[in-house]
Amino acid sequence: MKYKVEIYEDDRGNPMADVPDEIYLVFNVLLSDIQEDFSGIWLDAVNDVLSKRSSYEEVSGNVCIIKVEGNITKIVFKFAEEDEEDHCFIETKELKKIFMLWDEAIEKKYGGSN
Repeated sequence: MKYKVEIYEDDRGNPMADVPDEIYLVFNVLLSDIQEDFSGIWLDAVNDVLSKRSSYEEVSGNVCIIKVEGNITKIVFKFAEEDEEDHCFIETKELKKIFMLWDEAIEKKYGGSN
């Protein structure tokens, strides 16, 4: 994997993620939009574009929107203040790897029923 991403449990046993600053909004997608669930529709959108079933997919959550297009995905933070950075880019294949890491952690913690 290109980025150093760590998925772990915090002091209270909640899923947590550390991601590099350059892809900082991945943290928001995981912790605010996906939360303690599997990546589901988020990963489906990535897979649809990577498999060329679709040329563009967009998923909107509570906090972020991912715009999956070819090799690059744009993550947009919906609530950015003026003068704040409101988006970042990540390679679509790398985002898929992070979603899969998240899903593995959720599976380990909660099993397949979540």
